[in-house]
Amino acid sequence: MKKIETSLCKINYSDSLEKLSEATVSLLNQKIKKFKFFFDISNNEQIVVNYFDNIEEFREFIYSIRGERDSLPKYAKGTYDNGMVNAYINPKFQLKRLYTASHELFHILYMKYILNNDYSKRIVWYDEGMAQFMSGEKDTLTDSDFKKFYFDVRKKTKVIPQMNGLEHGISFVNKNYNGYDLSYLSVKYLSEILSAVEFKNLMSDFSRISELGDDIIQKMFSYYDENLKKIKI
Repeated sequence: MKKIETSLCKINYSDSLEKLSEATVSLLNQKIKKFKFFFDISNNEQIVVNYFDNIEEFREFIYSIRGERDSLPKYAKGTYDNGMVNAYINPKFQLKRLYTASHELFHILYMKYILNNDYSKRIVWYDEGMAQFMSGEKDTLTDSDFKKFYFDVRKKTKVIPQMNGLEHGISFVNKNYNGYDLSYLSVKYLSEILSAVEFKNLMSDFSRISELGDDIIQKMFSYYDENLKKIKI
């Protein structure tokens, strides 16, 4: 493994992932500052990122951290075990995975500063939705692109899940719905109907998040069905 290190982050990476690793340093220099403001973090700490170009090496690394081989979903390509960003990246498409680091970094900071490392407080749909929203991974969607994305998700959602009960595994991604997409849309919806202060304060109001999760998909669908009508594709 090669290494790039700054005061803010350390990237350990397979030889073939140098372009991604260099781009990650640039991205994290921006995102870490924004996350520190969002989470009210005053101290400086170095973020560690581990990029693998071999899926089996990635999985074995996670198994070694966890001490078991059952909890990592088959679809998993990124984790935040041990407070590090860990990911498998296909070298051919490496720059398409640029936001993996900022996505997993949100999880790390949320777990540490909001959940106080108490996993039992984690509401998965909210945490996953926020990680996608705050990472910037979908910021490139124009109005028309977002409309296409939304209605594609709407069409593929055969069953509306009970969001508060979602856990990683088959209950999160299956043939009836995609929990990642629904979580992202739910958080984006909240960002549009809440004030900036309300949106920020929500992340530590677990009872309110749970209350919202009871019917957030229905409300989100109704909101975007109406608000996206005027946007031409």
